Order: sequence, then C-alpha cells, then structure tokens
Amino acid sequence: MSCVPVADDGGEACANCGKQGSDTVKLKNCTACRLVKYCGVDCQRAHRNQHKKACKRRVAELKDEQLYSQGHERPE
Repeated sequence: MSCVPVADDGGEACANCGKQGSDTVKLKNCTACRLVKYCGVDCQRAHRNQHKKACKRRVAELKDEQLYSQGHERPE
C-alpha cells in the first residue's frame, strides 16, 4: 500500500486497513508527516515499516520549507 494520500470519492481511509472515516471512526493523521491517516494506534504501528521512508522524506521536506521561509539557505 502506498503512503501518498489517495483522492477517491472524497472519503478518507486508514492507510493500513482501509477502513473509511465516519462519525463513529475518527481517523488521525500521522503526527510527523500528516500524509496518511490511521483509525488507531494498532494500525499505525502495523503500517510503520511501509510508511517509514516516505514519512522521513516528507518530514525533511517540511523542515526545508520552514527554513527557506525564514530566509535560510541549504548548505551545498
């Protein structure tokens, strides 16, 4: 399963089990990258190995964006 947000019918689904978000099922974002959502801690832990690389890459991108917006430049 990929770790990029999927735009389907407008509904959100758990990145691990595919359970759709609803009034009874509240999906929570990955706290680091906010790319994917999970229905619970168990699904987040189960999906961690698949999500780890994409998560770290996105966190680095977010940090770069934050630094660039403050006028800092990346060292070459």
